[in-house]
Amino acid sequence: MTRPRRLLRILLLCVVAFTELAPAFSNAPVTIAVVTSRDIAPYRAALKGFETRLRESRTPFRIVEFDVETAGHDPEGFVDRIRGKRPGLILTLGSAATILMSDAVRDIPIVFSLVLPSMGRGSLEELQARNGNITGASMEIPVSTQFRKIIEVLPTAKRVGVLYDPAVTGPLIDLAGKTALLMDLDLVAMPVSSEKDVVQRMQEVGDQVDVLWSVADSTVFTPQGLKHILLSTLRSRIPFVGLSPAFVKAGALVALSCNYEDVGGQSGEIAARILAGESPDRIPIAVPREVSMSLNMNTARQIQIAISDEVKRGAEIFF
Repeated sequence: MTRPRRLLRILLLCVVAFTELAPAFSNAPVTIAVVTSRDIAPYRAALKGFETRLRESRTPFRIVEFDVETAGHDPEGFVDRIRGKRPGLILTLGSAATILMSDAVRDIPIVFSLVLPSMGRGSLEELQARNGNITGASMEIPVSTQFRKIIEVLPTAKRVGVLYDPAVTGPLIDLAGKTALLMDLDLVAMPVSSEKDVVQRMQEVGDQVDVLWSVADSTVFTPQGLKHILLSTLRSRIPFVGLSPAFVKAGALVALSCNYEDVGGQSGEIAARILAGESPDRIPIAVPREVSMSLNMNTARQIQIAISDEVKRGAEIFF
């Protein structure tokens, strides 16, 4: 066999071998680095939902987990350890993990889960537009949904009060004001800038509001701030809408919460789209599609609020 023929034969064999091996390469599992803010049950539930949805998409993957609490005083070394695993995608669970990774990584797709918009980086949409490599599922229940649920529990309530720090949640309160108008509600926005302001504002609430609504604002909800709000609303018989079932256990009348596993599942669906070739900046940020309600019936009796049987049937009840 002449040399040119031998070379041609070798070339053809290489092409055939590559063609046969290509599916194996394409089906190789992608490494997903899961970066968790800390080890708590909601994040574990979200990760379970994420993995379930990703498996349903028939995307081969393997998970490597990292906990931000182990980063210590060496965040750069922590990020380097993650990069060393050569992930094709990063899942961040919680705000701390999302802030760290979005600040440090721009060349790997990032999908976040269980993140609140008020995490100190402007809106999540602004973060997505600024970075280009990030999207995910927020745990923030849309304001319109929250107001509809408040009306279900308190059908005569019209004046919705809210304590907020303009530097932390100002844009959210602006949106809430517009939403309230569309729903024939009056949003009574009470700005604060310190824990002392929270105490002062609660002394002034009195007859100004029919219900006190909460937004995730770090200035308002310090441990002492929350304690004062709970005591003041009970004394003044003002229905208080807390941020989570934990608030209801502590004495708030009602709270709305998302399904953590389903929010994780939404992140899994987004990850599957990215791994199939879509750009993160073109995938809208998801909001919770499953919302549950918690009620404290002891509080309802204490502040003399009647809760309908229909509302009670659809809620988790605490006594």
